Amino acid sequence: MTELFVNDRLLSRFDDLIHEGEARWQEFQKDEKRVIMDIVGFVQWSTSCLNLLDKLSISTNRFVTQFEVWAVGGPGKQMNIGAALGVLKSARHEYSCGLAIEYQLSVSAAVFSGLLDEATYLLKKGYTRAAAVLLGASLEEGLKARARAIPVALSPRDTLSPVIVKLKSPEVGVLTEFEAKRLEAIARLRNDAAHGGEFAYEASVVESAIKEVEATLGRLLSAA
Repeated sequence: MTELFVNDRLLSRFDDLIHEGEARWQEFQKDEKRVIMDIVGFVQWSTSCLNLLDKLSISTNRFVTQFEVWAVGGPGKQMNIGAALGVLKSARHEYSCGLAIEYQLSVSAAVFSGLLDEATYLLKKGYTRAAAVLLGASLEEGLKARARAIPVALSPRDTLSPVIVKLKSPEVGVLTEFEAKRLEAIARLRNDAAHGGEFAYEASVVESAIKEVEATLGRLLSAA
């Protein structure tokens, strides 16, 4: 199964900005006074870099902090294109290795963790059906967030089962066949709870499903 989940569009943007940064670094080195002549172009480049780095989440985003040290001017500050470029290359490498995750997925992990906490609370209060509906919704939205980050095309009609099928496809490989079957069982659990008919599942089954969803989203929405 694929272990590293990276967004090719982010990598492509990294490469574009690194290429531009290398050209600007060469021009910077040619100037004996080490003065940035094209200040408009430099600000445009550095702003685009910061916008890209903002999409990564690692601690308090050390990449943004370090990039700003070298690329943001001001009283007593010495701008250095080479050092800023080094930070950008480091961020690209860490992200490609799966050691820096996308901010969107970091936020998603926190949001869905909260939903699962609520499902656990409802289960403890005896609302088994409501807990099953909530855990299913959390799984569906979490898998959709993972799919969009790859990116995998989703239609507005894609519910939980179609998303599982897409994530286990050979082209994507995010889920194994075994994992997909376990999640399909949870999808059936959620559907039975949501459709208002007989719901004969024991609380222990719903509890196990919550743990399964928590483990799955914890893996998929965090660094590999």
